[in-house]
Amino acid sequence: MLNTIKRFIDEQNMIKKGDRIVAGISGGADSVCLFYVLLELKEAYAMDFLVVHVNHGIRGQEAAEDEEYVSILCKQYGIPFFSFYFDVPSVSVKNGMSEEEAGRWVRYQAFNECLKKNKCNKIAIAHNKNDNAETILFHLFRGSGITGLTGIKPVREEIIRPLLCVGRAEIEEFLRVREVSFRDDKTNLMENYSRNKIRHRVLKYAAENINPKAVEHIVNAGNQLKEIEQYLDRMIFSAFSRIVVAREGNEYEVDIEKFIEEEPVIQKGVLRLGVQQLAGGLKDIDAFHIDLIMGLMTKEVSKRLNLPYGILAVREYNCVVLKKQNQNSEESHFFKNHETEIIVPGEQFITGMNLAISTKLINYKKNMIIPKNGCTKWFDYDKIKNTVLIRTRKTGDYLQIDAKGSRKKLKSLFIDEKIPREKRELLPLLADGPHIMWIIGGRMSEAYKVDEETKVILEIHLDGGKDDES
Repeated sequence: MLNTIKRFIDEQNMIKKGDRIVAGISGGADSVCLFYVLLELKEAYAMDFLVVHVNHGIRGQEAAEDEEYVSILCKQYGIPFFSFYFDVPSVSVKNGMSEEEAGRWVRYQAFNECLKKNKCNKIAIAHNKNDNAETILFHLFRGSGITGLTGIKPVREEIIRPLLCVGRAEIEEFLRVREVSFRDDKTNLMENYSRNKIRHRVLKYAAENINPKAVEHIVNAGNQLKEIEQYLDRMIFSAFSRIVVAREGNEYEVDIEKFIEEEPVIQKGVLRLGVQQLAGGLKDIDAFHIDLIMGLMTKEVSKRLNLPYGILAVREYNCVVLKKQNQNSEESHFFKNHETEIIVPGEQFITGMNLAISTKLINYKKNMIIPKNGCTKWFDYDKIKNTVLIRTRKTGDYLQIDAKGSRKKLKSLFIDEKIPREKRELLPLLADGPHIMWIIGGRMSEAYKVDEETKVILEIHLDGGKDDES
């Protein structure tokens, strides 16, 4: 297995002579295997590595024992060890993330902090072939495009994944032969995490009842899609140069006559590339947004669309223009003063805020699992006093910040959470009168949270919202 991993490292140009690597080691089988692989290849690459362990504040004494195990392992081989503690459940609640998302976020915070402080240049993560198959299925079930279906990248900026070429069974055999122990994280068995459901139900069933090589075939399909994506990227870049003209002031003019001559997959790619140029990335840009821009091609002149990152798409006479909004413009003024009544139940698109919202009412039953992702929220419907509005902030707005009923002015909350002044007027809010139910994408008021006394739930879902890569 070690030879397989070394070939993979060389093929992907992961490790070079003199590299200094931060290795994320949890104490589980995958990360312990990564530790021994780096240890055995240390001389071959003339590289150094240090270990970072993150305690997520979830499993109490077990987590403390994991940390001790990794610390002893590092001491045994003279490898520098750094540990971090985060209260992930609190981070999850504060930032409106699932615990999975919050855990991933704090881990990379720790890795990057050690990278900078210790003058390292790489971060090694222990993702393996099974993780890759799980990620591909996870993205497939979420409705991802081709990029998501290509799986986990072996190398992404400073992050490397040396074990991505081997499966979990191979890893466990590698450790068994060397008589190496490892820690079991019981949260990996809990099925309230989406990836665990895929691991224990979907992939296990597929391997046992459909094809024992299911994981390998899923990963191979991801690799084939990666080749297709690379080819499409070349075609899209070529089409972009023919169809799109860069204007002064960081604007892009999409020629409609030339645009409609292309295949839909190229059309969408051209628009994604244009938005990416303006936004600096595609993190919050979904197929949903690209389809909305596509719709402008058949609209009358002057129709416009607000997109994330302050991007504006405008239909002109023979083109669609993509540009950054002027914060002093009429569009920005409209956005700041926008207010719309939420239809319950129903679906609607809030043009001024570029939000597609669907709502429904649910009869609450005991032990129902409350969504913990950033795009779906549950509210106790009977606690809502006024018509629910989506709007920007007004004087006197407040949130309830704890179960005791303590309130905090929205202005103070924005200051505490270091939200830039220029963004405060633009944040979309879900409001019950002056009581802010939810800072969309952020904190939710404690007053409306579902509890055992709840009878009816108001579910609000932002279409195109993200839950999140390993």
